Amino acid sequence: MAALGGLGAYADHLLINAEKLVKTPAVLSDIDAAAVPVAAMTAWQVLQVADFNLRGRRVLIHGAAGGVGSFAVQFAKTAGATVYATASTKSVAHVQALGADEAIDYQKQNFEVLASDIDLIVDLVGGQVLDKSWSVLSPSGVLASIAATDVVSRAPAGRHGIWLSVKPDTARLATIAQEIADGSLRSTIAEMVGFDDLASAIERNRTGHAPGKIVLDLTR
Repeated sequence: MAALGGLGAYADHLLINAEKLVKTPAVLSDIDAAAVPVAAMTAWQVLQVADFNLRGRRVLIHGAAGGVGSFAVQFAKTAGATVYATASTKSVAHVQALGADEAIDYQKQNFEVLASDIDLIVDLVGGQVLDKSWSVLSPSGVLASIAATDVVSRAPAGRHGIWLSVKPDTARLATIAQEIADGSLRSTIAEMVGFDDLASAIERNRTGHAPGKIVLDLTR
């Protein structure tokens, strides 16, 4: 299993540097394994960009029910943070089950009213959500985005924004895979689709879908 860096994920065959590969734990199927590397590594690394210990800190995760968000909630909670998580009405129970201290239904509630003095904001949504988030960020806090490449230029004076570009880390991926195999970390698959449904699945991924990661199974 490996994170492919966005290249070749829909291919039948591909070439990849062996140093990027991690052995899949025996208890995980290929479908289970496919749902992990990109989402989990992105979630892990986006929580590291602040460069401070999360224990006792306040973390706000936008898009917390998706593939990346679901892992980010768990990693932040395990690190000892108080976790605020935004999700749709149908996904609130999911993020609560993952450990979110405050699950915010963005379809009914305004996060900028319920959250304040946040040390780390994880932006997986972008757009207006990003623009509204600066108001709840603490003066010394960090907003890390994977959804807005222009996050730094959009940061108001006195606010710190970071754009994340995920880097390979096979040692960390191996640890994460084993935690999933052991049951101490939860990986959620929203749905499995075949190649004929790929285009519509991409659209569902963009506009909202069931909690977790959509996985393409080329054997279907």
